[in-house]
Amino acid sequence: MNIDVKRKKERRNTVLRWIIYMLLLVAEYVYMTTTAFHWRSLLLVIPTAMCIAVFEEPFDAAVTGCIAGLLLDTAQGTLIGLSGIILLWCCLVTSLLFRFYMRKHIVNVIMLNAAAILIQGIIHYFCYYAIWGYDPEVKIFLHEFLPVMLYTVIAAIPLFFIIKFLVEHLGTITENYIEERSDDIVRE
Repeated sequence: MNIDVKRKKERRNTVLRWIIYMLLLVAEYVYMTTTAFHWRSLLLVIPTAMCIAVFEEPFDAAVTGCIAGLLLDTAQGTLIGLSGIILLWCCLVTSLLFRFYMRKHIVNVIMLNAAAILIQGIIHYFCYYAIWGYDPEVKIFLHEFLPVMLYTVIAAIPLFFIIKFLVEHLGTITENYIEERSDDIVRE
């Protein structure tokens, strides 16, 4: 395949893949802000951003985490930027871990998603409830935050396979060559 044609196809695939990523994040944002069971679906953008971070470059993962965090902040009505900063670092660390140390396996993705969700949930719980000393703060943590965390970890499983499918079909183009046997090789 011609190198210029290959580069154009890879560029087209990259643009198409990122458009699908952003449409997926926007669709989750719309779902989070319009659903009747608002508290159950609040954190859907976290596993999407984390799964994108598994397959993409660290800078792209960090930007995706920041965008997902800002969408999460606007959907929750919380302080703008707190989730953005948290998800920026979580996605950056995830991308670096999968680039250098970890295999792209569903168990690893679930563990890192659970860690990111736990970090984000504990920081939000501490900043919005525990620091002010509300009386039913333990009840809020057990009946609101923990179910949301559990639903979000479970949502990471299908999102991982969706993102993996996109990367496999809209990722880099690999060329396979078959080497022909030749008797013209001289061996000494």
